[in-house]
Amino acid sequence: MRKTIATILCLALLAMTAAGCADTATNVFSSLAGLAWSYCSGAGAWSSDLTIRADGSFTCQYHDSDMGDTAENYPDGTVYFGTFSGRMSVAEQTDENTWKIRVDKLEREPAKEEIADGVRYIPTEGCGLSEDDVMMLYAPGTPVSVLSEEMQLWAHVMDQENQETLENWFLASEANESGFVGYPVVWEDLTAEQLAERSGLTFSLPEDAGNAVYLYLAGEDLAEVRFSRELADGGKDVYFVRGKKQTMENGELIDISGMYYDWTDVEKTGFGKCYGTFGRARTDGEAWVEQLLWYDPESELVYSLAVFTADPDGLDIVGVAEKIMGK
Repeated sequence: MRKTIATILCLALLAMTAAGCADTATNVFSSLAGLAWSYCSGAGAWSSDLTIRADGSFTCQYHDSDMGDTAENYPDGTVYFGTFSGRMSVAEQTDENTWKIRVDKLEREPAKEEIADGVRYIPTEGCGLSEDDVMMLYAPGTPVSVLSEEMQLWAHVMDQENQETLENWFLASEANESGFVGYPVVWEDLTAEQLAERSGLTFSLPEDAGNAVYLYLAGEDLAEVRFSRELADGGKDVYFVRGKKQTMENGELIDISGMYYDWTDVEKTGFGKCYGTFGRARTDGEAWVEQLLWYDPESELVYSLAVFTADPDGLDIVGVAEKIMGK
């Protein structure tokens, strides 16, 4: 009997530990998502740019320009490039400011050498990451003294006199002699008119839309509008719509929402000449989030629309999308 109880307690402890690790991983990657990660020297024409999502998946793009490497058929120089994707996980939290992050998977997208618009493009393998590497993640506030001199260089703390702690998140790989700094992505808060002028997009909101906020991310030429709609029971549904100019092949679709949930009930949809997908997910609380992605081939605009609601029944997200486009 005692052995049985001991076994049950041991299994319970293991389950609690696993749940704790899962919570830690979720919290850490949630903090990293939305940052712009860069591995670069701060001078020169090369960088490796990383995007980490809340579920630990990531994409990485590397480019290095050599404008002096020319020939008659590529007079404007040579660019080395690579696009990678993969997944990370938390291997261990070592203290309140430091984690060990394992690169569980890393794949390079197939590419070939070509010459276009006077530039030679050459695929390359390196991006500052490698599969099975265990990297060190440091939170803002970590003492600079814990970093090696080389990592202080990649963290760009040597650029600042008397800097004693990290101002940004920092992901370091001793094996690859690389370090990625996570910079906050800065959205500009604009008026509707300013957003239309900067992005070329005009959003027609529903008549009952309130608390509208207009934002623009210059680096990605991405426009966003946030608004809410009052419900009969006194609650609110909150909407996030994004749009950007993007030329895509027939049937191609990309996700510009910046939301990474475990989408269910995913299905293809469309209206007018637009095509897209619909999905639904539970948030961390009791609320739901519905997402619609679509592409308008006539205007060459890609959109995303997400709505957070306590009750998804009766929501007409396609109708809202049509209204936003002025249809």
